[in-house]
Amino acid sequence: MRPLPQFVQSPLLRSVPGVYHAFLGADPVEGRGCRDRLREVFSLSADAVGTLKQVHSARVLRFGPGDGYGPGGWKREGDAIWTDEPGTGVGVHTADCVPVLIAHRDFPFAAAVHAGWRGLAAGVVEEAVGTVSRRYGGDAVGGLVAAAGPCAMGCCYEVGDEVAEALLSVPGAAGHLRAGRASGKWMADLQAIALSALSAAGVPPARSESVGPCTVCSERFHSFRREKSLTGRQLGFIYIREIPREHENPLPRQVSP
Repeated sequence: MRPLPQFVQSPLLRSVPGVYHAFLGADPVEGRGCRDRLREVFSLSADAVGTLKQVHSARVLRFGPGDGYGPGGWKREGDAIWTDEPGTGVGVHTADCVPVLIAHRDFPFAAAVHAGWRGLAAGVVEEAVGTVSRRYGGDAVGGLVAAAGPCAMGCCYEVGDEVAEALLSVPGAAGHLRAGRASGKWMADLQAIALSALSAAGVPPARSESVGPCTVCSERFHSFRREKSLTGRQLGFIYIREIPREHENPLPRQVSP
């Protein structure tokens, strides 16, 4: 068996019956793309996991035909994708932006959110959570479980006044911005801001968590800021089993501190 790619998982999401997930990182097997990883590592058909052409928006779409890793390069544009169909999954690609994965404890539902600073400021996290209240009723939001994965954090993610001001539109974000070393510069913790957005949208704080390291610091994950134009992208995905089996997971436990 070839080596596994780097990955981390959320203990909270692992506790949700009927789903499994992973925040993937760098792959020691050169040339193994997402289609091959899904098949070889997770025994999943590439067509069963939907992704979008990410454009830093707040647009949320339901998984549909053509969203999987099938032949052809056309993708719908959006930054959050969800499914409630057993036997399907959804994912996002990141390389410093925040991947947010969401599931429901009581019925089949999974969502993946790509949240950079533009998406966070535009409300992409709140829009994804809002899908649940619109489809299943407002009380259903209380059953959501969410995790914000590896991304650029406050130790390394320096932004200017314009970006900091945009992020302040996220409730609670002010506590996750601190003055940088130079005038007009700020250090922003995107992972913590994403958790603030989840809380503001109604996800109970006890049912959301951050997992994984800062992508800029850790060579286990791709980072645009560290690798520039040569960087790869990592997939964060969540999948609904065809026949839910409580607490079963196809991967060994591997959660970073």
